[in-house]
Amino acid sequence: MKTGYFPGCSLHSTAKNYESSTREVFKTLDVQLEEIPDWNCCGSTPAHQVDHLLALALPARNLAQAEKAGMKEVMAPCAACFNHLRTAEIECAESKETSQKVQQAIEMNYKNTVHVLNILELLVDRIGLDKVAAKVKKPLKGLKIAPYYGCMLTRPAKIAQFDHPTNPVSMDKLLVALGAEVVSWDCKTDCCGAAYVLTRPEIVVELSGKIVYQAKETGADAIATACPMCMSNLDLRQGAMAKATGKKAQVPVMYITELIGMAFGIPNSVLGIRKHVVSTASMVAKIS
Repeated sequence: MKTGYFPGCSLHSTAKNYESSTREVFKTLDVQLEEIPDWNCCGSTPAHQVDHLLALALPARNLAQAEKAGMKEVMAPCAACFNHLRTAEIECAESKETSQKVQQAIEMNYKNTVHVLNILELLVDRIGLDKVAAKVKKPLKGLKIAPYYGCMLTRPAKIAQFDHPTNPVSMDKLLVALGAEVVSWDCKTDCCGAAYVLTRPEIVVELSGKIVYQAKETGADAIATACPMCMSNLDLRQGAMAKATGKKAQVPVMYITELIGMAFGIPNSVLGIRKHVVSTASMVAKIS
């Protein structure tokens, strides 16, 4: 099986462990990830704030590049990249005028023939839980995991067209297939504060703190995510959370691909598990 692959900026910079674990997991599942040639940033929050056409043109150029390379589907591991690519796909499909403006902006033909997937869609819907479970060598038995989807994998529903917008279960099912215990909690799709960390960090500490402390209250050994921004805010800010509340958190945050890789028996050094700010040692010890 082969699929198009859009790593985005984070996986080539601050989230290299997400990149390495993603590639190793799909290699184990016999899925070839074909990176889009000459891809560019999806635009993220800045483009959306500056100009709507720019926010569509940047991801649409990547889809046009994927078309040019003969790809039919593209998987984006980053939740924000997925959301922006899917938005371009849908808005260009719904409006001929929008599509024409986008093509003029990128100076490329774009026929809207590439479908965008997020990483959970590819794992659960395309590959299937049975195939994932068949590759498990070291079940995550004894680990309690809080599945955290964040706000961009499933919303807005018209764009994401994936799982339930406020009570998704795909990651839950995936974790169960790995042998983990999934905790029940209310913060599955809460926003972590995202890019407000640059202008209003106190907002991020409050929002991310709510997520981390509730995970801790459920007895979770770790939080699972599929978003580099969420990883950054939940992992990096736990010191600031403790300072603001007077309560120590210390809940490891893991990319879903790191957890899958652990269950597949891929070496931790390859997955990049020890690159987190909050130590993962106690969690790793439970399945070693």
